[in-house]
Amino acid sequence: MDLIMENADHKNPTTSYVNSAFRLGMPHLDVRGVSSEWLLREACHIHWETIASDLGANPHEVRDLTGARVLPSVVACTLNGDAEDFKEGDLCQMNLAEKPVALNGWRSEVELIGPRSALKVEIVTSFARRNGPSNRNLEAAEMEQALVASREGEAAQRTNIIRMRGKADLAVAKTKTAPPHLNIAVDRETHFNNVGLFYFAKIHTMLTKAERNAAPELVLAWPMRSRRVHYFNNIDADDTLEVTSETAVQAISSSASVIINTYAKRRSDVAVVACSEAIYRAGL
Repeated sequence: MDLIMENADHKNPTTSYVNSAFRLGMPHLDVRGVSSEWLLREACHIHWETIASDLGANPHEVRDLTGARVLPSVVACTLNGDAEDFKEGDLCQMNLAEKPVALNGWRSEVELIGPRSALKVEIVTSFARRNGPSNRNLEAAEMEQALVASREGEAAQRTNIIRMRGKADLAVAKTKTAPPHLNIAVDRETHFNNVGLFYFAKIHTMLTKAERNAAPELVLAWPMRSRRVHYFNNIDADDTLEVTSETAVQAISSSASVIINTYAKRRSDVAVVACSEAIYRAGL
């Protein structure tokens, strides 16, 4: 490997919860069951530690060909399943169902398996590095060819579809001018991770609030079955994230559903930070 490592004798970093039974408690739960923010944090931790372990390093030791620290930039994240189907005291297990590798476009699938059902998190990342103090200046890390995400072959098909959907969502979001349902003043202490980036899991918490503002009766009455999010830009502290949602009810029946499309933009320059599609559905 041409990657530059610091103290690269740590060959097997551990991942929390993987293949270990544990009981759900208050750290894992919120008012509607499993906390999406907690689950996404764990899934991304597993995703990045798996990559770093295969490179023979701890996550903070990975460097690109220029010596810059490599950061896992989340491209897309999908959460599927009913979080409300999980209760305090449930015996659960976390499983890495799809391992992130270059051949599948650095895509992983992490499952939280409980006594009644499962939640699945699908994450696609790219390698990024800083180019100055602003989060607007993130750029692609210079990785050796063997670590460049594949865009060809059967293993990469799913990731290619995800990326195509993201491009389509971005094109639509750029045309939207409706007023936001939610304005969030970005705060370093509340929204940033330890490397100074606006953390991707925080977006899901904000999306839930925006979706509730757009369709309060339906969002409160029905469980969320899935949410697909694409990420395009980061944001600096002291900027504002403007979040707008659009709602479409699919049917009025025992299996009625509502699809809520949401886009979040930086107030400072109207750049799209993230887009999402969430499905809330009654019944099974």
